[in-house]
Amino acid sequence: MNNKQKNISKFFGLIKWSLIRHKFYTPIFVLVQIILSFAIIYGFLFITNANNKVTQSYLCTGAIAINVIAVTCVLAPQIVSEAKQNGIYDYQKTLPVSRVGILLSDLLIWGFLCLPGILSSLLISKFGFGLDIFLSLIALVSIILIIFALLSLGFAIAYVFPSNIVSLMTQLIMLGGLMFSPIIFPVERLPRWITNFYQYLPFVPSSQLIRANLFHLEQVGVQQFVVLGIWAILSFILSLLTLTRRK
Repeated sequence: MNNKQKNISKFFGLIKWSLIRHKFYTPIFVLVQIILSFAIIYGFLFITNANNKVTQSYLCTGAIAINVIAVTCVLAPQIVSEAKQNGIYDYQKTLPVSRVGILLSDLLIWGFLCLPGILSSLLISKFGFGLDIFLSLIALVSIILIIFALLSLGFAIAYVFPSNIVSLMTQLIMLGGLMFSPIIFPVERLPRWITNFYQYLPFVPSSQLIRANLFHLEQVGVQQFVVLGIWAILSFILSLLTLTRRK
């Protein structure tokens, strides 16, 4: 067995171990995402009295974004932070595997854990509200970039900060995503300076890419891709540097 085959075998071994570690969480995460999809779409439908196609479309597309944010920037950082506290990553660093492999294997597992929320929101959007869904290469690339960027951010938060700060930051992200960012309502409802601020965070550009490329409800340029790409690269590098840092 050459080095390339050994590295591939080690990587799949890390994936298998990550699956085993998360096997008890997985059914709960799937259930939470399905409930969250219904809660966001139908709950806010009654609260906001969204009785036209535009506002309903924001709830449907926003549910996808909120689900991804919930998994990548709330659940994942808390679970990773708990694993860090329990010494799991210190143990992994003693194994003859690359730090990139450790990070990528966890990112892959958490990426797949985002899918139930996306699929349930898409089904509700299609069959509950009659929205047209456009599956294409650019839509697939957008979803992968969104998941990778937000997961990298979530992992960076978990690796860099202590557990009590991680809990606070994840709750602030979820609160901001649900209440104050133009994800489940039109951007015109917020003051200009707030919308400009949100354009440089990864959350609103994520929802805009979903609306544009999965539903063709608005037009976007390269700015959203650039913002997410920068967040993805910086967060991944920060996570990797923290993971490789010696005590």
